[in-house]
Amino acid sequence: MADFRKLVVVSLLAGLLGGLLLSVLQHYQTQPLILAAEQFETPSAEPLHDWQPMDGWQRNGFTWLFNALIGFGFALLISASMYWRDQHGYLCGLGWGLAGYWVFFVAPSLGLPPELPGTDSAELHSRQAWWLLTAAVTAMSLYGLVLSKQRWLKIGGTVLLALPYLIGAPHPVVAHALAPEALQQHFVLWTSINNAVFWLSLGALSGWLLRKATF
Repeated sequence: MADFRKLVVVSLLAGLLGGLLLSVLQHYQTQPLILAAEQFETPSAEPLHDWQPMDGWQRNGFTWLFNALIGFGFALLISASMYWRDQHGYLCGLGWGLAGYWVFFVAPSLGLPPELPGTDSAELHSRQAWWLLTAAVTAMSLYGLVLSKQRWLKIGGTVLLALPYLIGAPHPVVAHALAPEALQQHFVLWTSINNAVFWLSLGALSGWLLRKATF
């Protein structure tokens, strides 16, 4: 129980710091692109939501809170994995952060890249199901290829990596986006960079804090 509490504390600190870093990056790099894309949308006569945060401290505060919660969950996953493997230190953490970046961002983005407002998409549930399948399959694949020494798991991991793309990501029959293509490409680029920094910092912080904690 004491070890679990330490893992939670380590993950909470790493999540708060990683979420803050991601929020700052989003504020200066991706948020301006989102606001620019919203200018191409036709104003709706009725609001889509009863309430939404206003620009300024409300939007920034809720963004940080959301990123911190996501960071805490992912940091707990990284910390628990390192604890299970009896690993610690920022270098090991960087490796786990890179794995998380590949599993939860790169692999799904190969089929469903980040989209700006005003972009037509397939039905939400089908996209969520494909994203979950891709993340789960990629995680199992990396385990077989990197962590396992059994040959059949390595072969199976190689096959599993291609499975989501053989199934195919869900897309609308006719794709249409209101924002210019150049704006979309910039958004994909900066989102990829921001998530890379987020995951690597999350892994490094988790590994460093695990070394400082006494288990």
